[in-house]
Amino acid sequence: MEQNYFVQTRTWNPWHNLAAEKYLADRIGEGDVVLYLWQNDRTVVIGRNQNAIRECRARLLEEEGGYLARRTTGGGAVYQDLGNLCFTFLASPERYDLERQLHVIQTACRKFGIETRFSGRNDVITEDGFKFSGNAFSKTSKCSIQHGTLMMDVDVSMMERYLTPSKEKMKAKGVKSVQSRVCNLKMLNPEITVEAMRQALKESFLEVYGDFAELDPAGLDNPEVQKTCDLYSSWDWRYGKSPECETSYSRRFDWGEVEVWLKLHAMHICEIKVYSDALDVELPGLLERVLMGKRYDMADLDLEKEMAGCTEEQKERIKETAAWLAGLE
Repeated sequence: MEQNYFVQTRTWNPWHNLAAEKYLADRIGEGDVVLYLWQNDRTVVIGRNQNAIRECRARLLEEEGGYLARRTTGGGAVYQDLGNLCFTFLASPERYDLERQLHVIQTACRKFGIETRFSGRNDVITEDGFKFSGNAFSKTSKCSIQHGTLMMDVDVSMMERYLTPSKEKMKAKGVKSVQSRVCNLKMLNPEITVEAMRQALKESFLEVYGDFAELDPAGLDNPEVQKTCDLYSSWDWRYGKSPECETSYSRRFDWGEVEVWLKLHAMHICEIKVYSDALDVELPGLLERVLMGKRYDMADLDLEKEMAGCTEEQKERIKETAAWLAGLE
């Protein structure tokens, strides 16, 4: 028996919203289709196989009150704020229909006089070729998922601020984001708002799929969702899942120049080489010993323990170097 469902959340936390999506996917029954609407506030969401430090200024984002999230689907990094609306179609395999699902999106846009088309592997674009919706996909034996974004009035300056990766040299494995021309739908119709689009999608879902039952979002606040949310918010999930990469940094201090080459696995230093023109010839080796095996953000670095046997001058220089590395993207 075919059943259609609609649900939308009003929390802006990306980890909770992605956890709620998983909860819904795990409960899809035969013949079910769910349209789920959600929003994230000041968030960069990276793909399942992307390297966090390659794709965005993650540390700056978090220092300024934003969120870094990793989804379970593929694709590239996206910036989201409250000028963006996320949608997810969850369906049992026999009812998953990408063309029909996209028809819901296109019908909603048409209500505002905006004609669109599907392009490439995962974008919905305007007739002029500007991207306003990126999509990603996944499936299990029970559920097929399409989720995507709808840019209504996203702060593009913040998008450029956070999605610009470090300019330091880096060689990284994993999927790299593809740069596209983007636009806000509000540029095409100044009357469009996120709330208006929510309603338009609800109406379009009814038109394309027929009657649906609306689920109470309070049902998504439960211990199982919270458990997944805790996982999605963890450092190990957001950063530790990053593919292996190599990166190098250099800086001149008062006492000499230091160049550090790092190989990272699960965002831990698995290989390190330090070069320096400092007069202390032991310093590069000491730095390598102290930093080897540590997390990229140096959060697990116990300097007092690691620097046993060093001179006071060496301790100061090691502390200075570690603080510099900890502050890098």
